[in-house]
Amino acid sequence: MGKRVAALFFIFALSLGTLSVRMLTISAGSVSAAVPTGNTLSAVVGESRGYIYDRNMQPLVNAGRELMVAVKPTEQALNCAGAVLGSTAEKDDLYETVANGKIAVSAADAPLTEPDAKTVSRVTRYSEDGLAVHLIGYMNADGDGVCGLEQYYNDMLKDARGVLRARCGVDAKGRLLDGAELQFTSENYDSPAGIQVTLDKSMQTIAEEALKKFEIAAGAVVVLDIETSEILAMASVPEFSQIHPEKSLDAADAPFVNRAITPYSVGSVFKAVVAAAAIESGTDESYAYICTGAYTIGETIFNCHVHEGHGKQNLFVATANSCNPYFIDLALHTGRKNVCAMSENLGLGAKIELADGFYTKPGISPAAYTLTSAQDLANFAFGQGELLASPLQMTAVYAAIANGGIYRAPSLMKSIIDASGEAVQRAFLPASRRAMSEGTAKRVGALLQYTVENGSGRRAKPSNSTAAGKTATAQSGWFDENGAEVTQSWFCGYFPYETPRYAVTVLKENGEGGSADCAPVFRYIAEEIMNLSEASP
Repeated sequence: MGKRVAALFFIFALSLGTLSVRMLTISAGSVSAAVPTGNTLSAVVGESRGYIYDRNMQPLVNAGRELMVAVKPTEQALNCAGAVLGSTAEKDDLYETVANGKIAVSAADAPLTEPDAKTVSRVTRYSEDGLAVHLIGYMNADGDGVCGLEQYYNDMLKDARGVLRARCGVDAKGRLLDGAELQFTSENYDSPAGIQVTLDKSMQTIAEEALKKFEIAAGAVVVLDIETSEILAMASVPEFSQIHPEKSLDAADAPFVNRAITPYSVGSVFKAVVAAAAIESGTDESYAYICTGAYTIGETIFNCHVHEGHGKQNLFVATANSCNPYFIDLALHTGRKNVCAMSENLGLGAKIELADGFYTKPGISPAAYTLTSAQDLANFAFGQGELLASPLQMTAVYAAIANGGIYRAPSLMKSIIDASGEAVQRAFLPASRRAMSEGTAKRVGALLQYTVENGSGRRAKPSNSTAAGKTATAQSGWFDENGAEVTQSWFCGYFPYETPRYAVTVLKENGEGGSADCAPVFRYIAEEIMNLSEASP
């Protein structure tokens, strides 16, 4: 992938080198691409950096604009600008700059077009309600990316930088020329060059609104395109301010952590993997087990969440009931090698390269030889023990089931955009592989659809679509200040069931359970995305 980036960067740099300066007409003043000849006095009004676009070329940064006023260093110009200035502090700062013989620049409340004082609109890179802040990252005071895409594509985004200046003519001694108007000049300012990612801005908005609507204080949402495994939305809470990141540095709730790519205990959403391993190795859905409320191996007792037990169940009913004893028995019947192999086939325990050099943590999917006892396999059977996976990884698992058993690692990078706003190179999708047979995938999908229709996933059923999925309430091994163990709530699923298009995972830290916490969030996201798809086919 590194060689590909080098080639992309060369093309990108070449495009920038051949860029002719363009004319901008903004606000009440015009921005000329030509730098005046002779002596000039100048001041920087704004600086721009390369764009980050979504899959539909909607900007995820540089999307805002703010009005600025530039003032020649004269008393007349200062008086003229006073009408569009806001606070007294702004006026004081402006006065001090002008008194020192410099062009002053300040925020403006209204347009102004005068020879000695003019307003112009400049780009704002971030907003307080910015989208996908964990993926995009932020910049430091020197204009370099600190994390996320801002960091991993820092050089490329910096090469698309530009400057907007205010200028006026002066004589050889630096004195203002009589009648010389204030002008704005662009040096590659607000060039459309940048990078394009796979996110869909509208779906990202839905995901972030869902977390707020259901008051998930710490958690994540991931949405994948099932056919390509491209990341359509990735939201994590709590968030941080890209404008004032320093305010979150000491926050106890760790807002800089991208929970969508952080490995967690996954619990019962892993049962889909066990079911796939069992069916792939020849076990039928009619495989029966009588749950009495617990499963005993030696001196270890694994309790069912239903104290009196579920009674006799087949694979459909046990999945809908999320019965741990049934899946322990199923995993022991299937064998550790088959279960571990299926987990590995579905990408668990492997890091994901979101973009060039931007890797996620791999999590843990134990190898068969590390499961040295039946108790170890029993824990693994319902997603506990050493198993750790991120919401992104689990979304890819369910996308593979929905995609007929074909697994493809998720990706984020789509293309490089040149100075003319055109894609000069598109990223290749990661290679796909068959994780299970198509027949196995369909049968596991039927189990998950039955769970949404009749089992623990009923609250996830959309009103305008069909869906398949699974809930989980995972023990974390973390304990709060009262000594109570923190549990992680999950829902993983996809929709529409008959013609799958989107795979979605919802995670809530310190939740009550996947059915109560996450299934309704999945439903909301599915309904909103289906509404969006109908509005924009």
